[in-house]
Amino acid sequence: MRRLWIGLCALPLLAVGAEAALPVKPVETSDRFDAAPWWMERAVLPQTGYAEMEVEANRATFAARFKGTGKTASEAQGQAVAQAETLIAALRQRPAEAVRVTTDFAVQAFYEQYRDKDGRQIANVRGDKIRGYDATLTLRVEVRDMTVLEPVYALVLAAAPTQVDRVVFSLNPDNALRDRLRTQATRDAAVRAQGAAETTGSTLGGIRLIDPSGRACRADILGRNLETDVDTEMKAERVEYKSPPQVVPGRDQLEARAAENAFIQTPPLYRVQVQTCVVYDLK
Repeated sequence: MRRLWIGLCALPLLAVGAEAALPVKPVETSDRFDAAPWWMERAVLPQTGYAEMEVEANRATFAARFKGTGKTASEAQGQAVAQAETLIAALRQRPAEAVRVTTDFAVQAFYEQYRDKDGRQIANVRGDKIRGYDATLTLRVEVRDMTVLEPVYALVLAAAPTQVDRVVFSLNPDNALRDRLRTQATRDAAVRAQGAAETTGSTLGGIRLIDPSGRACRADILGRNLETDVDTEMKAERVEYKSPPQVVPGRDQLEARAAENAFIQTPPLYRVQVQTCVVYDLK
């Protein structure tokens, strides 16, 4: 009995302690569902409006490369700079808000070569076997005014770089364009909502919410919609150009050659799409 009594005296402490230490398992909730938004407290009609416009590209970028070779790295770099300095000076005469120019260098050593016993040609990689250096000056041009794209591109080609990359066009929509499209999208939403209300025999009330991102109309309280949010979509074609033969003219000759040899550059059109969500009361 004593043993039993001692065991029973110890049990309450263990029982209470064990019960308090048991982890409380949280109620499992699925993240597949969104909470009902505030604007669904009463009958509403969420309507997405769409607007679309084709806009000409307003940015063009391309790069030109000039290569120099010398026994030292500085000599190779000097040769590359000598080929491009006239062009750089001419480009910097343009307004900075229309044309932006940046440069960078890459220098690489080349080594003496020899043939092994099987006659295969092998290049050394030892520092004391360096024969010279190749330097590449990369001139990157960003044109922000499409009216000067053709003369700027012709000017670069007239400098006869070693390589010219293709022109890459892009569109950078400004706030005025976005506001204009969103206004059109809001009007489109009003037309669609009015038609939907009349079809169902309802009366369209006031506006509860305007969401330019369009996310409010994609709120899913029955199951999460995995659709990617897209505000603006843009696509365009790319055009490739070939490099001209290498010639190093003076500044006056460079400008004259560029004026005589114009290259037609037609910026592509970008399709810009904007959507806006408008939530209406229903009566």
